[in-house]
Amino acid sequence: MKSSVLIVEDEARIRDIVRDYFTAHGLDCDLARDGAEGLDLLRDHHYDAVLLDVLMPRLDGFGVCRAV
Repeated sequence: MKSSVLIVEDEARIRDIVRDYFTAHGLDCDLARDGAEGLDLLRDHHYDAVLLDVLMPRLDGFGVCRAV
């Protein structure tokens, strides 16, 4: 079973670069555009790691950490 990572990043270019890096190293990745979307994914899936941007619209990375 592959390890899975949730990438929460509001900038599409950065999100795609990080996803490409992790998938090239054999990890499964899910993507979220902001903290609220990230929390929705966290409620429905198990991840081995979560990579959070700090400054995002709707809910920032610190807010996601507090909620988790």
